[in-house]
Amino acid sequence: MNGWLVLLLVLLALLLIGQIRVGAWIGYDAAGLVVRMIVGPVRIQVLPSKDKGAKPDKERKRPSRKEGRAAEQKEKRPGSLARLLDLLPVLAEAAGALRRKILIHHLEVSVVWGAPDAAGAAIGFGRAHGAIGMIWPLFDHNFRVKRHCFQVDVDYGASCPEVRVELELTLTVGQALAFVLRYGGKALARWSRSGRRAQQRQEA
Repeated sequence: MNGWLVLLLVLLALLLIGQIRVGAWIGYDAAGLVVRMIVGPVRIQVLPSKDKGAKPDKERKRPSRKEGRAAEQKEKRPGSLARLLDLLPVLAEAAGALRRKILIHHLEVSVVWGAPDAAGAAIGFGRAHGAIGMIWPLFDHNFRVKRHCFQVDVDYGASCPEVRVELELTLTVGQALAFVLRYGGKALARWSRSGRRAQQRQEA
């Protein structure tokens, strides 16, 4: 009886973990790009990075001669491009399945168009409206969008346009795991088969 209870608790825990949503929050404005990773209620900032930055070029480790030769041999390996092209059908199928699983919680685009002259501002305002009209159907037809807001305005006193974008998208851990298992297995099998064919052609 205890064994069944433990199994039931494990299955319940896995079910709950599978319902956790993971994804990203992406924001862009005049200050730059901000990316935060979402894991349930937790948000972890990815960009801009909080580290001190990359080391100067003079402090970076230079590759040894052995590593250089290995890289050259890897680049010259025959059939690599053909094998990558062979993966395109799987990648296209995976992209179609992934976009149906992704949920966009919030999509906001705000454009305030400015230009050195009033005529340029008016023309840019009209073009921004047209661009929004083309962008929204792409999201509406390919993703599930809970909430969206598009705003286009004109500022005749500004010398350049200002754009602000906020995008939050997630999918559940269970959906992500099922996606990886299904299409990762397909891609790995196809990659292995194409590698064997390339090796046979090289030996012939």
